[in-house]
Amino acid sequence: MIQARAILIMALIFLCFSVSAEPIHLQLRWHHQFQFAGYYAALEKGYYKDAGLDVIIHEGTSKKKPVQEVLQGHAQYGEANSELLLERLRGAPLVALAAIYQHSPSVLIARKSAGIHSPDDLVGKKIMLMDQTVDADFVAMFNNEGIDKNRLHIIPSSYEIRDLVDGKVDAFNSYLSNEPYFLKQRGVEFTVLNPRNYGVDFYSDILFTTEEELKQHPERVKAFRKASLEGWYYAMNHPQEIIDLLIDKYKVNKSRDHLEFEADAINSLIIPDVIDLGHMNPWRWRHMAETFVNAGMAENDKLLQGFSYDPDPKADQEKLIQYVKIGVIVILITSFITLILLASYRSLKRKNKIALRNEKLLRLAHETAGMGYYVIDLATGHWEGSPLLDKIFGVDAHFERNISSWATLVHPEHRQRVLDRYQEIIRNHERLLLEYEIIRPNDTDTRWVIAHGYIEFDKAGNPLKLVGTIQDITERKQTEEIIVCLNKKLKKKVHRQTNELIASNVSLMRKVEELDRSRHQLIEREAKLNSIFNASVEGIITINVSNIIVSANAAVEAIFGYQPEELVGCSITKLIPLPARAMNDSAFPNALKTLNQIQEIDGLHKNGSLVPLDISTAKYSIDNEHFFTHIVRDVSMRKYQEQKETKHLKELAHVTRLGLMGEMASGIAHEVNQPLSAISSYTQVSLNLINAELPDLIKLAEILHKTQDQALRAGRIIHRMREFVKSHAQKCSSADINKLVHDSVGLCMAELKQNDIKLTFELDNNLPPVHVDQIQIEQVIINLIRNSVDAVKSLTEKQQRQLTISSRMTFNNSIQIRVKDNGVGIDKEQQQKILTPFYTTKADGMGMGLSITRSLVEAHDGTLNFNSQPGKGTTFYFTLPIQRNSDSHQ
Repeated sequence: MIQARAILIMALIFLCFSVSAEPIHLQLRWHHQFQFAGYYAALEKGYYKDAGLDVIIHEGTSKKKPVQEVLQGHAQYGEANSELLLERLRGAPLVALAAIYQHSPSVLIARKSAGIHSPDDLVGKKIMLMDQTVDADFVAMFNNEGIDKNRLHIIPSSYEIRDLVDGKVDAFNSYLSNEPYFLKQRGVEFTVLNPRNYGVDFYSDILFTTEEELKQHPERVKAFRKASLEGWYYAMNHPQEIIDLLIDKYKVNKSRDHLEFEADAINSLIIPDVIDLGHMNPWRWRHMAETFVNAGMAENDKLLQGFSYDPDPKADQEKLIQYVKIGVIVILITSFITLILLASYRSLKRKNKIALRNEKLLRLAHETAGMGYYVIDLATGHWEGSPLLDKIFGVDAHFERNISSWATLVHPEHRQRVLDRYQEIIRNHERLLLEYEIIRPNDTDTRWVIAHGYIEFDKAGNPLKLVGTIQDITERKQTEEIIVCLNKKLKKKVHRQTNELIASNVSLMRKVEELDRSRHQLIEREAKLNSIFNASVEGIITINVSNIIVSANAAVEAIFGYQPEELVGCSITKLIPLPARAMNDSAFPNALKTLNQIQEIDGLHKNGSLVPLDISTAKYSIDNEHFFTHIVRDVSMRKYQEQKETKHLKELAHVTRLGLMGEMASGIAHEVNQPLSAISSYTQVSLNLINAELPDLIKLAEILHKTQDQALRAGRIIHRMREFVKSHAQKCSSADINKLVHDSVGLCMAELKQNDIKLTFELDNNLPPVHVDQIQIEQVIINLIRNSVDAVKSLTEKQQRQLTISSRMTFNNSIQIRVKDNGVGIDKEQQQKILTPFYTTKADGMGMGLSITRSLVEAHDGTLNFNSQPGKGTTFYFTLPIQRNSDSHQ
């Protein structure tokens, strides 16, 4: 009996312990990987155990989704993406405990060959997505871009990136921390569509639970959240230890190199050095909810209240009680409150100055990044822009600034689409995000730009102004978030409120609340500015006039290997060493401060290696203290690519030269035939003079001299061709282009007189010299003259045969020589082939003259072109670059 009672007592004790040690289940989104590193660290380092929690971590599958697992009671806690908020707005009793990732890693990856560069390019393409709920980021992006989902060919995700590699789909739902590694390892070129670039910036990997769990076990919820965040801090500071754990214990099917790639990508999304882990901004939750409502995915955001977990709600109650006490004191001693308000105003003014400095840094960063701004009055159609905008569009101060003139800048292929999109944006009250191509009127160059903007409305909801920015994205299509500066309005508002507070103590409490709200806005704006400052991919380093670094953003670590805090207080020469002569120069503080220019220099990495950089500098002053901000970009890949391209160009030049050699060899007979024909003619004239009864010896001597000149000329042509093939070099010298024209005409004068051709010169005086091979340029002019002579021969005797030779400077500092005739012209079919080798319109021609002429001009960095109208004549013209100072030393 006693033994049975003892057994019963032991069983009860065991049961009690079993109940107290209830296991806690955490459901992950996918298989074990570094994406969930913080939870493994909290388990393995004992943070859960210290909190009195027995936690079991479950990996996810395609059929085992965290939100459903938690709602069905299979787990108390889960980890989800933006679908968590969507389910809450649809009525699910879910609570967000901590946002681990401040930016979502969810992107669409497309094969480069598919030609997908923006969401518009997805129309009609095969896209793999999980479903509308899980991939809410993409659905919101489509809505922002005005893309009807019915026009997209969406198929369920196979979770296999191989389907994208094999071409079974054109775009694949991916994580920045995972799929790009596979594609890079396999050498597959791809493009990335990130919803962040299209107005969708959501939290990701959110720790959550249910309202029931929070109600029944509030202390357990708080302890679980705290232990999880401790694990995340540990994981971010010890990534290699977590990688070892994943490989050894969790048997993750990934290489160490892949896990390290994943860790680096996740760190850039969590940004633990900038934002506290788990931070959740109510304004951002509100923005996400509005995005879902606007996309038609939720009816309203009424259920948002209570969604974001507050680990310390008592602090808000105490703060409210404190405000009430302060209000009572304010009413009793108004004069004392007035002094406090004045002090608060001064404090706010100081904070405003700090915000102004940060705002100026952001403006300088945008200007350095090449962003111009504009304001369009929608009532009048008149617009104003910054000088940088004029530079991007290629317009000057005289350009008429209205909608019609702006439309002429848009490429005709894009014009109607852009105008329709602007009307749609104004009609639907949408934000502007648009890429299109422009034609710059100053140089007729085509450029790609991206336009961001928003519309200002009056109280009646009528559109007033369109405000935005333009960035040239021809060289790089990386978009930057645009911050609208409201500092001036805030300053006026604070000033007005302060005057009202001093004038009337009756409205004192209302003014105190307004000032407090303004202070929160400043803090929030400064937090946003700091977030953008540290999220920039380019290094931003600010120094004082003594070359001491006063601030640096997070990007310097990727470029130089130093963390920002290691650099503050150090000399800039720690990163950008200068030659010894510059070190001894009294002007050294300004050696790297050339404003508004991009310089190429070598930086010094922490490991001692040199890093090629592009650096640009901006200057600003605060309280008469001068600062310089350097924007640095690692151009190692660009330098490597330039070396490859230079080598490739040399190989192409060699192949081109071999082709030219063959072409010139084929044309030797054509080129030498001209002086040989002249020699034959002069010889016949000489024989006629000798056979005369009274030979004219003076005339005979003159003819023999001309014969000798033609013989020497033929020798020079052959010699120059042989030298060209042998040495690959020209014998260039400084020459007067007008003199070369006269010398060439002198050699053709007999033909001009023989065919009764009127010759006119239109040569500009005082033209700068050219650096050319004189024999080759003379040959070019002679070929063009003789082509014109052949063209006018067919004119009737009643028609005056005319030939005009002109020279002038062009707008791009080149010299243009034109040979114009009034011959029969060239028909449309012949114009397509006239400059190609072996094509001729002459019965006895070889088709090499114009081809060789063009080759000679292009060998001098010039161009040969022509204009012709059948029956009205032809003009051949070519350009030569003028001699520069450096040419005189060659």
